Amino acid sequence: MSDELFQAMAQSIIDGEVDDARRLAQEALERGIDPLEAINKGFVVGVNYVGDQYAAGEMFLPDLVLAGEAMKAAVEVLEPE
Repeated sequence: MSDELFQAMAQSIIDGEVDDARRLAQEALERGIDPLEAINKGFVVGVNYVGDQYAAGEMFLPDLVLAGEAMKAAVEVLEPE
């Protein structure tokens, strides 16, 4: 079940969905998932994908900005824990 959550976390970053990233971070905490694990296995996977796609010319600066905002929202939820 956690694998699906981690995939959803990564996808929220790829899509630049701030609200989804925030909600998924909160869901991870409610499920008892370690915040660092949520970041490393979920959100960072999305960040890495966006970076790779940007380097390949498949994504552009606005995509990077949106991904960054989504990541920031997720970390704001997870950081206090």
